[in-house]
Amino acid sequence: MKTIKEAKENLGPTAKVVVPIISAVIVVAAAVAYICMKLADEFRYNEKWKDYDECGWH
Repeated sequence: MKTIKEAKENLGPTAKVVVPIISAVIVVAAAVAYICMKLADEFRYNEKWKDYDECGWH
């Protein structure tokens, strides 16, 4: 069984550059998806209760 250090030594120089970039892209994509989901949820909530704004129920 290889240790993490041995596995890193066996990676090529391209992999040492590409893996962190791909990881960063995945993190950014997840953050953008989370923000979009929260905005969509807030929009749906406001659409649901917009009729009640005038009568004081909300």
